Amino acid sequence: MILLDSSFIIAYLNEAYVSHAKALRMAKDIDDGKYGPTIITDYIFDEVITVILYRTKKLKQVAEAGEMLFTVDRDTFDLIWDTFKEQKRTMHSFSDCASIEVCRVNGISNVAMFDEELSVIGI
Repeated sequence: MILLDSSFIIAYLNEAYVSHAKALRMAKDIDDGKYGPTIITDYIFDEVITVILYRTKKLKQVAEAGEMLFTVDRDTFDLIWDTFKEQKRTMHSFSDCASIEVCRVNGISNVAMFDEELSVIGI
């Protein structure tokens, strides 16, 4: 299983994005099943929709991107909230904490992303 981070999805969808070509190459491996099923959280969904709407102002493109949605259950939400509240040294966003916990809960060790901050924490 692989978590698709908002940075990856946005790079994949936006031809003008600096990491677009790299995202296309990564998507080929993902589509070929190299990492198993894909997953996103509703927080990643929110980030993607917000960025695409802000940058393009094209509701149709936003709606097409919006077809990808994974919703977390209450138990997972509680884990995310605890992770967010109990941060000591790092200040991750709530969305990043959601990614961390979804990976932990689902045993995901692969993340398609262009966000160095999450890479450093080992997911």
